[in-house]
Amino acid sequence: MTLLAVDVGVGVALVALIAALAARPTPRRGERTRALGWVLVAGPLPAAVCLHLAGVLSPNVDQIAFLASVIAFAAGAALLLGAAEDEEDWRESGDDSPPWWPEFERELRDYERDRLVRT
Repeated sequence: MTLLAVDVGVGVALVALIAALAARPTPRRGERTRALGWVLVAGPLPAAVCLHLAGVLSPNVDQIAFLASVIAFAAGAALLLGAAEDEEDWRESGDDSPPWWPEFERELRDYERDRLVRT
């Protein structure tokens, strides 16, 4: 039962960490760093789950493998989050709406007006 509490605590901490990382400014990362981030996110945690489901590890080693894979996942998320592409980000200009928004609103109003005329 205590291991379950540890797992839940680690899971909550991981979600909080990822939320904090997503809210930080976006530094530019190199391609190799991003690739390492993807490996850390996609590799260890699924491997630990598969080993757990296969039942090949003792409970203590299984728990250590799970916690290590969660830490690797957090490190990978830290490398990936904020790794924005070099594309222009409409949010940086200070405008609260994306550049396509006015056209979208205009088309939506036209659609609503046409729909009311038909009914």
